[in-house]
Amino acid sequence: MAISAFEADEIFAENGIERSSLLLVKDGRFAGFISSEQAAIENIPVERFPGCLLLPGLFDSHIHGALGRDTMDGSRESLDIIGKYLLSEGTTSWMPTTVTADMESISRALKNLADYKSVAEDTARTYGCFVEGPYLTAEHRGAHPAEYLREVSLDEFEQLASAGPVTALAVAPEKKGADAFIQELALRGIHISLAHTSASYEESIKAIENGADGVVHTFCGMSPLHHRNPSLLGAALTRDDVYTELIADGIHVKKPAMDILLRCKPKNRMILVSDAISATGLPDGEYVLGVEKVQVKGGISRTSSGSLAGSTTVLLAEVRRLILELGAEPLSAVHMASLNPSRRFGLEHEIGSIKAGKQADFLVVNKRYELREVWKNGKKAVARR
Repeated sequence: MAISAFEADEIFAENGIERSSLLLVKDGRFAGFISSEQAAIENIPVERFPGCLLLPGLFDSHIHGALGRDTMDGSRESLDIIGKYLLSEGTTSWMPTTVTADMESISRALKNLADYKSVAEDTARTYGCFVEGPYLTAEHRGAHPAEYLREVSLDEFEQLASAGPVTALAVAPEKKGADAFIQELALRGIHISLAHTSASYEESIKAIENGADGVVHTFCGMSPLHHRNPSLLGAALTRDDVYTELIADGIHVKKPAMDILLRCKPKNRMILVSDAISATGLPDGEYVLGVEKVQVKGGISRTSSGSLAGSTTVLLAEVRRLILELGAEPLSAVHMASLNPSRRFGLEHEIGSIKAGKQADFLVVNKRYELREVWKNGKKAVARR
């Protein structure tokens, strides 16, 4: 049996921050906590990280790509490259995300994911797929090409689902037939994310009542809040049973708006996502998101029309911003990028927090939340010392 213990100034466990005990890992899984004295008695080797914090590995449930590669490439090599980059930045698990394109291209990406299983220790593990589009509204399409936007179709969706693992699907709730469509897919266990929409508050609430459980990149890709038409944003802010994504890169959403979301939502219903694209980790220049050309300047990605097109951020940078710049409670902010998405997608028994029985994925960071090491399955995978 492989067993070891870890000491740090603070350990961000699921139910609170531990400051006096050592974290125990057995055979690649967390095994609770132990005192320094007991570790010495049992002759358990101890890794010590003075001046550091231990955080759970992060889970990005909405990300398109990195290092010039995209989920839509439909290749194992691209998934490997994205996964290695993410792990090097503290994201130990991710949900590959497609973008609006022709149905054949989306199906190809799903088929690639169905056949993909990375066991490499230096690669973040994948879980399912978030299909973002094509059932979106042109007015708030962002970087989703208008020519490929479609009306909802259950038959068409079933063809997609037969190609690969559709875990979540983005839908604009004002689409014709969306009510029955959302209700049917929710009953099948598909997570419906409301996105890229001009929906009214009433249409949004109806979609939630029909089973939609998430809102994509809150504030972005939706009608703004108006006191006589609160729209999807109003529903997202007031429905405590709905998960709300946030891209906390300081570009998509300004700090005061992030603060409003933090004040309105239960902390266990907020999910940090990167929405990162293939330009992530690379210099400014021209890139492609799906079939749409995007220009990156100063790390900000835009289409030719000026719309924001995903981001070039990583989750740990967003956690750092919430804690150090907005004053968010540290454990809650970390769980927005780890435990909360894991719970939404039914993975909380395996990943998402430091708790006995879960996979021993954790980060070593300094007190500025800057990455020092990444451990996956109880083994050191990345070191920046």
